[in-house]
Amino acid sequence: MKKTRNYDKYEDYTKYQLTKTSDKTKIKKWQNEEWQVKIECFKKLFKVHISDIDKSNKILCLGSRTGQEVVAFQSFGKDKEVIGIDLHEFKPYTIVGDIHNLQFEDNYFDIEFTNIFDHSIYPEKFISEVHRTLKTGGIFILHFQYKINQDKYTETIITDINQFKVLLKDKFEIISDNKLPSNITAMNYEIKLKKTK
Repeated sequence: MKKTRNYDKYEDYTKYQLTKTSDKTKIKKWQNEEWQVKIECFKKLFKVHISDIDKSNKILCLGSRTGQEVVAFQSFGKDKEVIGIDLHEFKPYTIVGDIHNLQFEDNYFDIEFTNIFDHSIYPEKFISEVHRTLKTGGIFILHFQYKINQDKYTETIITDINQFKVLLKDKFEIISDNKLPSNITAMNYEIKLKKTK
C-alpha cells in the first residue's frame, strides 16, 4: 500500500477529509440528483449478499456520507438496525464517527461495509477496529478502487492485491474477491471477509 500524503497532526487529516463531506455543492448533489440513483446502485451490489443480510440485525456503514448505503441496507428489512458513520453528520442516516476509533462496543455488528478504505490514513487501525466491533462470524464487505484513478481525498492506494490480502488474512477469512461491474459503481473491486476469531 502507498500513502499519498503526510500530516503533522491527526486533526489535519480529519480537517482535510471534512472538506469533501462538508462541501455544500457535493452535499446538494448527493441529496438530490444522485440520491435515488446511488440507493439503487447499492441495492444491486448488496443483493448478492442477501443471505448474510437476511441473517443480520446490526449493520454498520463506514464513511456513509449522506446515507444512501444505509437506506439500501434498510430496504432489505425494516427490523434491521443500520448505522452510518462519517466525520460529518447527515441525519437521519449518518452520525459522526471516526473509522480509526469506532465508538461501538466489541463484537456488536453482524455486517460492516465500506467503500472509503482509500480515505483511511491508518489502514491497519481501520481494519483492526472493524475486526473488534464485528461479531465472530460477522461479515465485512469492502469495496475499493484497484489500478484505477483515485480522487484527491485518497490517503492510501492499494498497489498489490495479494499483499493487501495478507494484511486482511491476519484477522479475517477471505470468503470472496471479485471485480465489480463498472456500470454500477466507481469502485471496481470487492472483497468479502468473515471474522473467524
